[in-house]
Amino acid sequence: MATGVASESLVRLLNSDDISDDDNHTLYGNGHNLYGRALKNNLRHIESPRKTCRRVSILSTVLGVSLSANLLLCLLLYRGGDTTRPDFSDAISLDAASKLSISCNLQNASSPQTPPPSTPQIQEENSGQTVSCSNNKDNANTFCSKDHQNLRKLRAEAKKYQNVFEDLSAQEIQGVYDYLKKQSDLLIRPYGDDSGNHIYSIELHVPNKTTALLFLQGRGPRPAREAQIVLERPHTWSVPFVQELVVGPLPRPTYHRQNSRRESRSVPYRFHPSYGTSSAYKSLAQKMSPSFHAIIRESYGAGFVDCQSRCLVMLSQKTSSAYSDRTLIVLTAYYSTDFVTINPLDLMFVMKETRKDSNQFDLDSMEYAGQTFESIEAFVVAYRQRTTPRVRKTFPDPVSGESSNPGTMDLRGQKFPDAPQQGPRQFEPEGKRYIVDHQHIRYMEWSFNVRMSTASGPQVWDVRWAGERIAYEISLQDVAVIYAGANPTTFYAHLSDSAFGLGDKAYGLMPGVDCPEHATFLPVTVYNQTRNGPKVHPNAFCIFEHNNGVPLRRHRSDDPANGRNFGGLVDRVLIVRTVLVEYNYDYIFDIVFHLNGAIEITSHATGYVMSQHYRTAEKPFGFRYKTLDFITDKRRWPWLHDGQRELEQIAFSENLKQTENEALLHYNFSQPKYHLVFNNAQRNKFGHHRAYRILSNGFSSQILPDDSVVLKSRAWSKYQMMVTERKEKEETSSSIFSMFDGASPHVNIEKYLSDNGSIVDKDLVLWVTIGFHHIPHTEDIPNTPTVGARATVSLLPYNYFPECPSVGSRDAIRIDAKGDKLHPKYSFPQEKNCLPQPFQYQNFLSRRSNMFP
Repeated sequence: MATGVASESLVRLLNSDDISDDDNHTLYGNGHNLYGRALKNNLRHIESPRKTCRRVSILSTVLGVSLSANLLLCLLLYRGGDTTRPDFSDAISLDAASKLSISCNLQNASSPQTPPPSTPQIQEENSGQTVSCSNNKDNANTFCSKDHQNLRKLRAEAKKYQNVFEDLSAQEIQGVYDYLKKQSDLLIRPYGDDSGNHIYSIELHVPNKTTALLFLQGRGPRPAREAQIVLERPHTWSVPFVQELVVGPLPRPTYHRQNSRRESRSVPYRFHPSYGTSSAYKSLAQKMSPSFHAIIRESYGAGFVDCQSRCLVMLSQKTSSAYSDRTLIVLTAYYSTDFVTINPLDLMFVMKETRKDSNQFDLDSMEYAGQTFESIEAFVVAYRQRTTPRVRKTFPDPVSGESSNPGTMDLRGQKFPDAPQQGPRQFEPEGKRYIVDHQHIRYMEWSFNVRMSTASGPQVWDVRWAGERIAYEISLQDVAVIYAGANPTTFYAHLSDSAFGLGDKAYGLMPGVDCPEHATFLPVTVYNQTRNGPKVHPNAFCIFEHNNGVPLRRHRSDDPANGRNFGGLVDRVLIVRTVLVEYNYDYIFDIVFHLNGAIEITSHATGYVMSQHYRTAEKPFGFRYKTLDFITDKRRWPWLHDGQRELEQIAFSENLKQTENEALLHYNFSQPKYHLVFNNAQRNKFGHHRAYRILSNGFSSQILPDDSVVLKSRAWSKYQMMVTERKEKEETSSSIFSMFDGASPHVNIEKYLSDNGSIVDKDLVLWVTIGFHHIPHTEDIPNTPTVGARATVSLLPYNYFPECPSVGSRDAIRIDAKGDKLHPKYSFPQEKNCLPQPFQYQNFLSRRSNMFP
C-alpha cells in the first residue's frame, strides 16, 4: 500500500472534495472501503428468492482471536421445467469478434506459424486471440506444439455450435450504453455527474429456457440477444430507487422494458451497496478536530493526516436494514500495512443516517479502548481527564533479523530447502486435448459453455456428454460470510459478497501458481462505471487438463479362477477455474469434468483474515481435548436500539472433555464444532494453547440401531469419534475375526469406555470413523468410480505455529507492479532445454514381477 495515501484522501474529504472511484489507491472488498471512497465501482447485489439452492458449508472458522465466519455456497443445478431465471448480474465476455485459440502448445488457427511469446500474455493477430504460456526460442525444438487430429474434429464440431449464452462483447456493451444515454426519460449521466441517473451494470440477459432449448434443438428461431441493465435513479423521485431494464435487440438496440423476471419493479436506493458510504466518511472527517488527531498519533504511533509512512486507514461496514430503518455504517481503523486487515485497532465509529433515505449521516457513537463515547468531543474530554484507558501502540515493524512484517507474504524464518530447486510440472506431449472457441469448450465427450456473472460469478451452460444434455445450468449463486463479536464492526458484519460483485473480482490468475503453466487463460469483458463503457479483465478463467494422481478405476486380479490381469484408468480431468478476490478473501472455484461422466464443483477459501482487536468480551466468540461448540449468544448491545433490544449471534463455548464417555461423538450435523487436542503446558506467545484440530469432511451416520447384532463386533461404527487414554491392551478397534465373532467379539471397543477414565492430561487416542452411503448403480460397472466416494480427515495446526510455516518455502512467488512493469521479488523457474525423461514401459512390461510377483 502506498504511503501517505490516507493523509491525502482524508485531507480531500475535509476540504469537501469528491473522491473519484478511479483513484489509483482505491480498494474495495467485503463491504469495506478505504479512505472514504463511495462504494460505486463494480459492486453488485443478487436476490433469487424463487430458487431452490443446495447449500454446502464450505468454511466455518475462527478469525483472529475472536471472530467466526461461515461461508455458504449455493449451487443452482439442473431444473427440469424452469423456463425463466432471474439473473441480476453484469456482462462479462470475450469480444464476440475475437477468436480464441489454444494456449502454449497450439498456435492460433489463423496464424499457425506465429512463435509463442516468452511470457504469459494475450496476443492479438489477424483478428485472432492467443493466450500463450512460457517458452524460450532456444528450446523451440522441445516445445509441445502438435496439432493432433483429435483437435481438428473437436474444432469442427465447435464451429457448428451456436452459443446463446455467450457474454456481451465490448461493442455490445458500448452500444447499450449509447442507446440508453439517448433516452431522454432516463436522464442518464456519466459517473461523477450527480445531476442525473447512472448505469450501474450491463450484462447478458440470458434467454428463457424454453426458447433457448427450442433453438438448440433446431425447432425454433434464435432467441433475441438482449442485455440486462441495473439503473440507479437517485434523483428521479422523492424516494430514490434502483430498477432493472432489458435492452434489445443487440447489437443495435431499439427498445427497453422493465425486467419481467423481477417481482418488484424497483428497489429502494438505500439498499444499494454504495449508498451512504461516502457521505458517512465526509461527515466523520469534518468532526475530527486537531486535538483528536493528536490523541490518535499519541495512542497508535500513526495518524489519519500528516502521517508520512505511518498511516491509519478505515474500512466501512454498512449494516442490514433489519437493525434500523435508518442506515448504519461502521468505520473501523487499521494500520496501513501489507495487509491492513491483520493489524486492527480498537477504534471504530458508528455513523447513523439522520433521516431515512436522506443520505446524510451523523456520528452515533465511537469506540476507543473498549469504551463507548457519544461524540468525539466527549472522547477528547475523557482522554484528557484520564477517565478512559490510554492506548499505547506502535506501528508494526519487522522483528529483529527480518526485513518484513509477520503476516505478509514475504519469505521469513528458516528457508527450505537449503538451495532453490524446481518442483514437478505437468506437460502435454501431444498438445491439448480440448478446444476453446470463444466461451464454448469441448473436451473428450464433454461440451459446455462458460460465462461470468459480475454479481454471482462463474457459470456453465448447456453441459452435454456425447451430445446428451446433462445439465442446463450450473452456477454459483452467492457467498455469505457471517461474523460475530462483541464490537460494532463484527456484530453487524453479515456479508453477502454478491453485493460487491463476484465475477468482476475474478482476474489476474497467475500461471504456475493459480493454474498450471500449460493452461488456457480467458479474459472477460465487463461494464465499468468510471469508464462508462467496457473493460477487459485478463486471466479471469483458466482451463487445463489435469492428472488427479489417482485411478478413476482399477483392479488387479491374481487368482486361478479370474486370471492374472490388471485393468485401470487414470483420473484425468478438465478443470475450469476462477479465483474470486473479495478484498481480503480469495475464493477458488473449480468445475471439474471427469471421464466417467461425473462433474465436481469444488471450492477453497484462502486470503487474509478479517480480524478485530481483541477484548475479553470476545471470548465466547473465539485444549487436553476440548470442543469449541457453536451456540447462539443473545444479549443487549448499547449500539442497537439504545441497548433496549436483544439480538442473537453465532458464538462458541469451550467444552473441556473430562472423561472418555464425555468425549464420545455422535456427531450432530446441525451443530458444528471444532475438535482440538493440546498440551496444557504448551502455549503460544498470545497465551493460547498450541493445538491441532481434527477436521473430517467425511463424517457419516450409522443408520442401523445401536443394539443391532450387525454392530456387536463393529461397535466403532456407531460413533464418529471416540477419545480414550492410550493403553497397550487397547491396541485396535477390530480384529480379523470380526466378521464372524458377533456373539462374543474378540475385540469390543466399547469395553475401552467401561471404566470411563479421565482423559485430562493423558496420552490420548482418537478413534475417528468416516464413510459414505452407496447404492449400486449402472455406472459402477466395470468399477465403482472414485468420484463421489471420497471422505477425508485432516489434522490442522491451530495456534500451533506463530504464523503459517509455509512463509519459509522457496516455492513462493511475489510480483510487485511498479509503473508499467512487473517486478518479481523471488526468482521464477528457469526454462530448461529438455523434456521430462519418458517412462520406459517396455522395461516395465518385460518383468512380470512388477505386477505379479
